[in-house]
Amino acid sequence: MNEMSRADFSEVDVMPILPSLNFSQTRDFYVNALGFEQKPVACEDYIVFRRGRMELQFWQCEDPLMSSNSSVFIRCNSVSSLYEELVARGIDGVMRTAEDDGGIARFYVRDPHGNLLMFGQRETGSL
Repeated sequence: MNEMSRADFSEVDVMPILPSLNFSQTRDFYVNALGFEQKPVACEDYIVFRRGRMELQFWQCEDPLMSSNSSVFIRCNSVSSLYEELVARGIDGVMRTAEDDGGIARFYVRDPHGNLLMFGQRETGSL
C-alpha cells in the first residue's frame, strides 16, 4: 500500500472572508480605527485590508444577521501591546476576556456591522 505524504502547513496563511454591510463604513473602521491598509482588488463587491501579516477580506452583504454572527480569531505575539494601542486610539467596545502573568491574553472588538474580532496571545512554541 502506498503511504500518502502529508501536506506541509508550516508556511500557510489563512485569510478570512467576512461580510460587510457597507464598504465605506468597513473601510473607515479598519483603516482609520484599526490601522489597516486597504489593498487593491479587481472587483467592486470585494475589499481587502492588511496590517502586518493580518489580512481580512470582505464581501458585500445585505443580511445583518450574517455579519452579527461572523467572527475571526487572530493570534499575535504581543496581544497586550495591540490591546493598549486600540484603547489609546479610542475605539469603543474593546473588551478584555482573559489575562495571564504577562498581561492581557485575549480581547475582542466588534466592527460597525457586528463582525467579532477576537485577538489572543500566540501560544508558546507556535509560529
